[in-house]
Amino acid sequence: MKTGKSAITVKDFLGDPATSVDPLLIVSTDMPIEELVRQMTSLDEDRIILVEEAGAIVGLISLGDLARHLKNTRSSDLHLHSLPLPHFRGYRGRNVRHSGRDILHTVTAETAGDIMRTQLRFCRPEDPLSVATHTMLDGEVIKLLPVLNQDGSLAGTLHLLDLMEYLLTHPSQD
Repeated sequence: MKTGKSAITVKDFLGDPATSVDPLLIVSTDMPIEELVRQMTSLDEDRIILVEEAGAIVGLISLGDLARHLKNTRSSDLHLHSLPLPHFRGYRGRNVRHSGRDILHTVTAETAGDIMRTQLRFCRPEDPLSVATHTMLDGEVIKLLPVLNQDGSLAGTLHLLDLMEYLLTHPSQD
């Protein structure tokens, strides 16, 4: 039975002082990957990196995205397990793991914009909290959800743990 009370919105939830706000690393599309690594290592915890262009969020980079890029492009211990053993040097094709297009893209990538994912899951401040929760849980579960204004600028972030705590401590409004 509905009580006539409207559903809580993302904006209402973010305005709750008990809700933690996660600082995200926001970088420009033209930031060099080396600088991106330096900035990401300065964070206290693993975070996603949001990429902006002209003030709007246009993509994201996870720690996994960055690690995969470095593994595929750097001559270091990051990818020694992918190299053929010395006595197999003459054999080709055994250790091919990526398509030519993937390799070319990864090898030529130099900036955050080159390696960012553009399929960005997000919500708006005016969305019901239930919609944001479903966005985080549908498909591959994500732990941080950017909240974007209509112009694409960042209004805040929702953390899955905060949502879970809220859902456990507040009775359903439906």
